[in-house]
Amino acid sequence: MTEDTLHEVERFLAPILSKSNRRDGSQSILDILSSESSSKPSCDGLEQSEGRRQAIIKKALALLSTLHKDSCQRHQDPNNHPTTPRDQKLTDALLDLIVIEGIYPCLETGVGVPMERRLKPVLKGDFVARPLGQSQELQPHDQQLIGMIIDCLYPILMSREGLASNVETRMLVDIIAAAGQAAFSPTFAVAERERYLEIFDSLLNRRALSDVLPILTSLLHPSCPDWLRSPISNRLSLFPLRPNGVRHILNFIAGSTSADEQQPTEVQDDRSSGPNLTLDALSRATKLLTSVPSTMTAETYFSALAPQLLELLDDQNFDNKRIASYIIGNGILGKRKIGSPGTVGWKLFAEPILGTINPPVEQSNVGEKPLRLALDRLSALVQLHPNPGLTKRLVAPVLLPLWGLGCYAINHSRENWADEIHRILVVYMKLSATEAQLLLLSDKLVWDGPPRWTFMPGEDGGVEIRQREIDVNYAEQLDKLIEKIDSRVDQYLRLLQAATMTDEQLSAIFTHVCKRWLNHPPAPSEHDLMSVGESDSRDPMQLLVDAKLVKRLLEEYKDQISSSLDGVIRLVEPILADYVTGHTQKTDRATTTSSLNHRLRNLVDDDDKESEEEEHSAETISTALSLLSAISTPTDNPKEIDDSILQSIQDSLKYISQATNSLDGSVTTSASNILILLQLRFDVSEHLRSNSTSKVVDTHADDRQKHRTALTHLSDELAPVRAQGLSTLITLISKASPVLDIPSTSILLTSLLQDQDEYIYLSAIKAIGILASNHPKTVVQELVQQYSDSSEDSTLDVRLRVGEALNKTVEHLDQLFGGSVATTVSENMLVVASRRGDRSKTSQKRERAARRVEKARKEADEAWEGEIAEEDANIAGDGALNKHIAKVVEGWADTGREEDIRIRTSALSILGTAIETNIAGVGATITSTAIDCVLAILKLEKSSERAILRRAAVTVIMSLVKAFDNAAERGLQLSFSFAGEDLAEVITVLKYVELTDTDDIVVGHVRVVVESLEAWRQKSIVGRLGQRGFQREAGRLDETNIAGLATRPALRPKIEEVD
Repeated sequence: MTEDTLHEVERFLAPILSKSNRRDGSQSILDILSSESSSKPSCDGLEQSEGRRQAIIKKALALLSTLHKDSCQRHQDPNNHPTTPRDQKLTDALLDLIVIEGIYPCLETGVGVPMERRLKPVLKGDFVARPLGQSQELQPHDQQLIGMIIDCLYPILMSREGLASNVETRMLVDIIAAAGQAAFSPTFAVAERERYLEIFDSLLNRRALSDVLPILTSLLHPSCPDWLRSPISNRLSLFPLRPNGVRHILNFIAGSTSADEQQPTEVQDDRSSGPNLTLDALSRATKLLTSVPSTMTAETYFSALAPQLLELLDDQNFDNKRIASYIIGNGILGKRKIGSPGTVGWKLFAEPILGTINPPVEQSNVGEKPLRLALDRLSALVQLHPNPGLTKRLVAPVLLPLWGLGCYAINHSRENWADEIHRILVVYMKLSATEAQLLLLSDKLVWDGPPRWTFMPGEDGGVEIRQREIDVNYAEQLDKLIEKIDSRVDQYLRLLQAATMTDEQLSAIFTHVCKRWLNHPPAPSEHDLMSVGESDSRDPMQLLVDAKLVKRLLEEYKDQISSSLDGVIRLVEPILADYVTGHTQKTDRATTTSSLNHRLRNLVDDDDKESEEEEHSAETISTALSLLSAISTPTDNPKEIDDSILQSIQDSLKYISQATNSLDGSVTTSASNILILLQLRFDVSEHLRSNSTSKVVDTHADDRQKHRTALTHLSDELAPVRAQGLSTLITLISKASPVLDIPSTSILLTSLLQDQDEYIYLSAIKAIGILASNHPKTVVQELVQQYSDSSEDSTLDVRLRVGEALNKTVEHLDQLFGGSVATTVSENMLVVASRRGDRSKTSQKRERAARRVEKARKEADEAWEGEIAEEDANIAGDGALNKHIAKVVEGWADTGREEDIRIRTSALSILGTAIETNIAGVGATITSTAIDCVLAILKLEKSSERAILRRAAVTVIMSLVKAFDNAAERGLQLSFSFAGEDLAEVITVLKYVELTDTDDIVVGHVRVVVESLEAWRQKSIVGRLGQRGFQREAGRLDETNIAGLATRPALRPKIEEVD
């Protein structure tokens, strides 16, 4: 920039930059510059005004173009001098003039951003410029001026040198708004719109998405006209398809999330370093990313979007993986229209995973890397996204392949593979598995793949799928499988444990396995349909597996199996009957033996047939007698058993007990004892049934079972399982189930607020609100105790979450918030919000932590042999801002023995909610004390660290005004209100804060509250005058009214400040 050009700019702007020329607000910038200009147009009225505007803006654009050319030449000169603050100020002032008097007056209503949301202009003083949105009809000269500004500034922006960065920083949003108006406004000619459409799209497409996103979203405010809203929305919907568009959008939404929405955490997860999105922000991002543009089909859009989402899902960063899992699971696969089988979402995200784990007929080889990738994707979708329906749809089709793959990984020491698969199966078993799936696994316990492929070692030490070899030594394979049976049985029992099956379900599984083992195949069921095409032959290996599984089931679940009496009786009866039949037909043993013995002959040599049969007979009868022994004790809760089945068992036991010559003595003795006990049991049961006048039925048995399942799930380490348990508990709370113990449930829900998963503790807050609607005293008392934390055991994060739950509870109670509940909440919030809290233990913890940090710093300095220098990136720019933020956050906590500023702010917010919800329930005394408290905060706590506290204090006054106004609208006669002196004092303090406070948000809040107070006062005066007029008219009709005698109305309590 040459000095001559800068001097000319300085002379041009001198009337509005010089302090001596500041006006009192009666003249606009245009008038001031025109009065100092030597060239004035000869037009009058509006034409004269617009002529002056065009002349001034034209000169400003000419000066800007000259400055830009000089700047470009100056950058090319090796001996150039750096830009001085004076140069920067003059350039910014010139740009502000073009925006304020050039662009803004020519924009149609609703186009652009409000002036207060722009960068603060360099042009200061009480200057008048027409605000955005002032209704007017766009004139031809306005179109010409807009076109002239765009035609001048667009080449500067595209040059990427000179003043391009200055223009982009201060007025890019205004240029895009102007170009958008010229491109889409119906008032512009078609040819002009086409030309400016190219400029508009060029401004968007040639800039980073991170720069364009905040600009376009700021233009979409409520007053934006439809002709501009639609094209901007269409372009926003296409932004995800740009390179790294999904990441940019997620980062933008994370950055735009207000500090109040961010959840404070004291312990950060090392895995988490991606975008910090709250659940609400994540929902908004999901809605944006899964909205199909109107110019594209769903197939085209999601096909282009899928690679970016899958890239995030495969990211090692935990937050990115969690976000991608939510978007894919909830936004795509969770919607029937685009996520059900056969739709575009299922084909893009689910089918590749399922087809890799369970390859189709035409594919028999899957490498280690794609198999591991599919497994990781499935794991993320199942574990990070709590959705039982999606979990079932994803895991059920590949249940057998996952089982076989997991068992192979265990047997071949692939621990990381085995652990991943086990977690997937556990989540599935807890959320979505049914008895049919468990029966399927029991039938296919040694399954290692279909006939066409099997699992093999991978190239990098993992697992891969290969075509099964045809020439296989069956005997060798049989030996290997026998060695692995115990391991597979152990894995199956682990899954049973994880599935939290009921006693009836366990008994059904046990009965199913026993019947198959003892050659009593069950009737076809649902799980049989899942194994169509598989061989159903009864091979010896399956018999061995069944025998081991029956043994382990008895060892682990004997009590649960025995509790289902009917199933056990029906199982044992055919076993004993077959044994007796076989024993009585010794003469023709070879043809009448059981099918089990016939199969076992194929496993041994002919010389060992007899001993094998005897061994199996002993094992069979021993199992049956063991089961009968477990159920033969008399009980007070008898269940009816079919008489024919019971008689058959008794006959068999009688026969066995008398066969002392051919059976082992222990067997006959056991049969004899069981027969006596069994007869005693059913004699007692019959007596109890005959003497019972009524049958007691537990009408809440289903709720009790759901409650037990919910408590089991809530103690699980997997977030999706905890979410399912909490969902079940919310169902019981919503129906007011009598099985719930309210104090215990309240404590349980409060403890869930400490959960690290956002979905869990937000759902817990919802559950607390529902529970409080029926039991407010118990729930509120528990929340208040946890929030006050007199023992100083809770962390800041937990207390803030409890505060959020308490706030939602107050809102949920609405007009039921009163009496002792309102008093408890309000008084405790006042104690926490004031400076009366004594947090000596917390203060000592902070001091110890500070000493540890200082000690570590000194040790690091000594190891470095000097002070550790800060990184250059932290010295300027964002580093300075980060330091300021860190200082403010440190000030929130470093309050000595007082409460943390954040907790006090939270308490004020809850207090404001309480007052606004039901001021009559809060009462005059507490309301008066609350006003004293907030006024003291506004007058005394003036540091920048306490700005959030002052903001909350102002909102309490606003809540009070709303409460009085709502009460008046509902016709509620309160026994107290603002008296004249009290209201005047509040307004005086607020106006003082407006003039002296350094926090812009506090000042903005104060202005709104002052306006609301003035409006409420006028509204109250009008209401009282109307009421007095009505009383005078009524008095004239009252015969007992004596002229000249006026009764004095009862005085209302005044809210006064007490020293």
